[in-house]
Amino acid sequence: MNDERSCRLRVHGDDLDLAGTPAALRALAAALRAAPATHEVQILNGTVVQHHTEGPLAVELRGSPSLYLQGTPTALAEVWSTLETVATATDADTEPDPHRHVGRLVVTGERNASLSDLGL
Repeated sequence: MNDERSCRLRVHGDDLDLAGTPAALRALAAALRAAPATHEVQILNGTVVQHHTEGPLAVELRGSPSLYLQGTPTALAEVWSTLETVATATDADTEPDPHRHVGRLVVTGERNASLSDLGL
């Protein structure tokens, strides 16, 4: 399994939580950063779809679940950077619950996700 595939999406009220281990978050950031203008990445329980547009960052949940990220490359870079920042904070083990917000998207680091944590 590719590391980015072990990220997972959860919905908490109005927030969308993209969670994963440091390796998974870094792999997802790298896959999205290197992706063409429209790209889909499989995660544990759905997909992350990234689409370059001329507008500001937009984060949406669509069916099955799919997390849609749209915006200019500069706007999308905020998401990529947040994935990497949370991975670093999780590795450093200096925060009890490492997470960062990008609009309604919450990126959460998991230190040792068990199968039950992943819903398996």
